[in-house]
Amino acid sequence: MHLRTLVVVAFGLFCSAIADAQITITRGASLSVDAASDGRLAIDLRGDLWIVPGGGGEARQLTQELKSVQRPRWSPDDQQLIYQAVVDGRQGIWVYEFDSDESRQLSTNPNLDLHPSWHPDGDRVLFSSDASGAGFDLWEIDLPTGLRWRLSDRPGDETEAAWSSDGRDLVYVYHDGAQWSLILRRHSQPEEVLLSSSNKIAAPSFRPDNSLITFFQSDDGDVSLDMVILSRPRLIRSYASTEQFVVTPVSWLDRDRMYYSANGQIRQRLFNAWNSSPLQFRATIQPVIQTAVRRVRPALSWPDEPAGTLLIHASQLFDGVGAGYQHNKDILIKGGRIIALEDHRDRSGAIVIDMGDLTILPGLLDVDARLPSQLAPGHGPDMLTMGITTIIASHPQAEHLNTLWSGKVTPGPRLLSGEQWLAGPTSRPELDVTAAVVTSRSTGLPTGAALPTQLRAMQIAGLTPEQTLRGMGVNSAALVQADPYLGRIATGAAADLVFVDGDPLSDINAVLNVVAVVRNGRFYSVSGLIDRAKSAESVE
Repeated sequence: MHLRTLVVVAFGLFCSAIADAQITITRGASLSVDAASDGRLAIDLRGDLWIVPGGGGEARQLTQELKSVQRPRWSPDDQQLIYQAVVDGRQGIWVYEFDSDESRQLSTNPNLDLHPSWHPDGDRVLFSSDASGAGFDLWEIDLPTGLRWRLSDRPGDETEAAWSSDGRDLVYVYHDGAQWSLILRRHSQPEEVLLSSSNKIAAPSFRPDNSLITFFQSDDGDVSLDMVILSRPRLIRSYASTEQFVVTPVSWLDRDRMYYSANGQIRQRLFNAWNSSPLQFRATIQPVIQTAVRRVRPALSWPDEPAGTLLIHASQLFDGVGAGYQHNKDILIKGGRIIALEDHRDRSGAIVIDMGDLTILPGLLDVDARLPSQLAPGHGPDMLTMGITTIIASHPQAEHLNTLWSGKVTPGPRLLSGEQWLAGPTSRPELDVTAAVVTSRSTGLPTGAALPTQLRAMQIAGLTPEQTLRGMGVNSAALVQADPYLGRIATGAAADLVFVDGDPLSDINAVLNVVAVVRNGRFYSVSGLIDRAKSAESVE
């Protein structure tokens, strides 16, 4: 009898411990919210789909452990939700159907697809896609037939499009260089620029009566909710600026009631009210119990380091860590590593490489690389011409190619095994710009060729050029535990450098203007790398 009592007590304690392991969440750091016609709210809490009852209360989880869901949007009949998510390493568009309690993928091509929204007819989904690899354009897909077509094709990027409630007018954000614009395309009329600014413009949304468009503007980190009143003439007004907004489209329940995310909460507001109020919700999460595994830091190898020393004069240098540029510096290299970073001075008898006014950056990392379909030795110098000096990917010949590409004859990026080095998912820039990483795999394009799309994705997410460079430098190195050896220019770091023509801290696209690289302590001009790539192809 005594033993049975002990068993019952022990079982009760076990159940209590399981219950205590549950986590109740009432806030979210980067929520997107959308309202159904009956007041239910769809949110992307902790990267999964949840439904909050109208008026608040206990939330219901729809997807499990995706950890990448963003921007859920109700269909006009409230029977489906579209959202974007990273699945199998690629960002795409998905639709969740309540009847089957299942999701299906709408993105069928290996492109970076973003910002889905519905057409009012409920049969068409609008989104942005980098299908050409030359910029984001607006696309639409017809769900019953699967047919898709392009709605825009401008230089730069067209994103975050939304239809008016009658399906006659389209608003979207246009970004080209340092200029952001809010564009209105009215039925059978030329496009109209509602606003152009050097400040980032994002997340436009029509009021249900189509009388105005709300949108966000960002100025040095300060975000305001503004609106364009669609009168004649157009009137641009600030609506609110005292909250810590999450930059996703405002959701309108009707012409007076609106929902958005700010201060870590779902906020509700009457259009004519001075203040918003929180909509309270609770989400109960059962943590996945995993056995703790201590990850052993991999050892970085240094094959085929050259003999002797190399001295490079940098008139302008971004070291990958500090803010802004350092000027008039000497980089001293011995073998494959940097042994000193010093102020420039006369060094009698030393042979100095001086590239004039070029900007020197740490070599770029692609920590979850999508390799070319038929990877060959000649791809090594080709990838170096794009500034990629380290890639992490799974390949049966990773060790062989890493040794080959560390040498002088057929140079290429450092190639590290994905199984050994990549331990977890990359950090999404929408959630944490300080740890943001965007890889070629998420774009669907091969490493190197994906670089323009990666840069655009970071710009659209709101990263500054400096944050973008860290995303492909020290952030990536920290993710794979290769910091402080990679992603920075500092004593003890790998001698992997990129020389670019331009000012990438002002215009991140200057990163694409690669003139030369230093890889494993050896200097190569882009023209020389092109010749080596051709030589490697002819040998094959």
